[in-house]
Amino acid sequence: MAGELQKDPVSRGQFLLLGGLGTLVGAVLTIPPVVYLLDPAIDSVLRGRSDVPDVWRPLGSVFEVPEGGVRVYRVEFPRRQTYEGGGELLGEGSITNAVLVSWRDGELPPLLRGRGSGPLSPEEIRELSRRLNVLSNHCTHLGCPVRYFPGRDEILCPCHGGIYDINGGYVGGPPPRGLYRYEFEIRRDGGIHIRHEFEGGKPYVV
Repeated sequence: MAGELQKDPVSRGQFLLLGGLGTLVGAVLTIPPVVYLLDPAIDSVLRGRSDVPDVWRPLGSVFEVPEGGVRVYRVEFPRRQTYEGGGELLGEGSITNAVLVSWRDGELPPLLRGRGSGPLSPEEIRELSRRLNVLSNHCTHLGCPVRYFPGRDEILCPCHGGIYDINGGYVGGPPPRGLYRYEFEIRRDGGIHIRHEFEGGKPYVV
C-alpha cells in the first residue's frame, strides 16, 4: 500500500512531453504579440524601412548657436503611415522632434568670433561641421526627453538620472551610451539642415 502511494503517476517521458508541449504553446501565444509590438523597430533597424521620408529640414543657423550653451530647436518631419512599411497608404501627418545644438565642448569656433552673418566658404563649412553637435533630446536609456542645465554644464534625464556632457557624451547613470546624433549639413548661408537619420542607430522614441 505504502509503495503504491509513493509511486509517481507521471513517468519521466510523459513529464518531458508535457513540458515540451507547454513550451510550444507558450511560444505560439507569446511570439506573435511581441513581433507586433516590435514591428516598428524591426522595420527600422533590420529592414531599413521608415515612414519618415528621407528629406532635409531646416533647423536654424550656425550664427545662432551660443558659446558655452545649448540651443533647442523643434523640427517637424513629414510622415506617411503605411501598411508593412511601404504598401497601402493609411494616412499622412508629421512628427515633431526637439533637437539640441551646441559647439564642441561649448567653445565658439574662432572663425565665428567677431563675425556677423554672411556666406561661408567650403573650408569654413567643413570646419564648422566638425565642431557642431546636433543631438536628439531622447535619453538612450528609455527615451525620456533630456534637458540642458547651464549651472552644471550637463544634459540630464529627469526619468532615471542619465547624465551627458555638452557634446552628448555619456557621463553617468543607466544610459548604455551617449545621445544619438542627427545627420546634418551646413549650407553656404550658415543654415543647419537635418534629416531623420542618426549616427549609430536610432532613439527609442523618434
